[in-house]
Amino acid sequence: MTKKQEKTEDEEVVEETEVSDTHESLLETLQELMAADGEISDEEEQLFDQLKQLLSSDSEQPKKSQIRGILTSMSKVDGKADLEESTIIKEYLASLPDEISNDSDIHEEIPDSTRDLEIDGDAHMWIRDLDLHYGNAQAIYNVSIPFKRNSVTALIGPSGCGKSTLLRCLNRMNDLIPICKVDGSIELDGEEIMGRGADLVTIRRRVGMVFQKPNPFPKSIYDNVAYGVRLHYTPSRRELDKIVEESLRRAAIWDEVNDRLHELGTSLSGGQQQRLCIARTIAVEPEVILMDEPCSALDPIATAKIEELILELKKHFTVVIVTHSMSQAQRVSDYTGFMYLGRLVEFDKTSKIFGDPSKELTARYISGRFG
Repeated sequence: MTKKQEKTEDEEVVEETEVSDTHESLLETLQELMAADGEISDEEEQLFDQLKQLLSSDSEQPKKSQIRGILTSMSKVDGKADLEESTIIKEYLASLPDEISNDSDIHEEIPDSTRDLEIDGDAHMWIRDLDLHYGNAQAIYNVSIPFKRNSVTALIGPSGCGKSTLLRCLNRMNDLIPICKVDGSIELDGEEIMGRGADLVTIRRRVGMVFQKPNPFPKSIYDNVAYGVRLHYTPSRRELDKIVEESLRRAAIWDEVNDRLHELGTSLSGGQQQRLCIARTIAVEPEVILMDEPCSALDPIATAKIEELILELKKHFTVVIVTHSMSQAQRVSDYTGFMYLGRLVEFDKTSKIFGDPSKELTARYISGRFG
């Protein structure tokens, strides 16, 4: 063996060690960030373990898109992504080599956009030709999708496919992430909401959000529901009392809390907290309600109550839900969009998606053959 060959092999070893050290440094930094607010949620632990397994030396070389998907999900568990988290994610992804995909057959099956989008009725919202980048990394590719008025639309797909990121575009919550850039059109009742002059406060009142982890304010149950109402309107005390009661009733929690309205919202059980957050959302009379895996932290009984509530809510609101549970999507949704690697692979009535999907990739996912 020549000295030149020896040097090349040594350099390869050094490079492999550096990559390993970079992964280790990232994991340590993430642990510090998760513990910064004094509490590490089950969802954060689950995503952290997922990432750790992905980066382990025994695994195959992970894909940049997979890592980005998990990191982005971790940064949004509590409903926000601060500058420090965004900067860490951007710098880490920039340090990774560009991936060479071994899934060329899968990539060829993914359309750039699903053009044959039909719904029975009026579209309350429309996403058209939407692209989204985190810095130089693209996370969503040319997605178009309609959301029918007074119906439930489910977005399904494996972790990191872009479904939660797409959901957050609908009320422009991704604007809170400094490195995020969105191109394309989103219409709410025919009105473009992506323009620079759009009123974000009004948009987020009209398009409410319920996160995967219940996040009641450290206030009384009453004040949790009344907070947004006071922010947007100036009701009398009598009007406010009526709005609070009506919202709690519509969220199917009034009978459980009507005699303890002045207790802290954080004193409720997980399922009750999530329904309180839904009551807080509907109190300001939104037109659309977004739900990002609202049952992921709940037990089966609490999940059943939330699903019953979703079916009731669609009588008054348009609902868009992101879920990892395909059985949940079948139970509660009227339409389903399947996403993979940042693209909308297929969109149709839920019965069609799960009964007779037109794309082989969709059939493979819902049958559990990948993802």
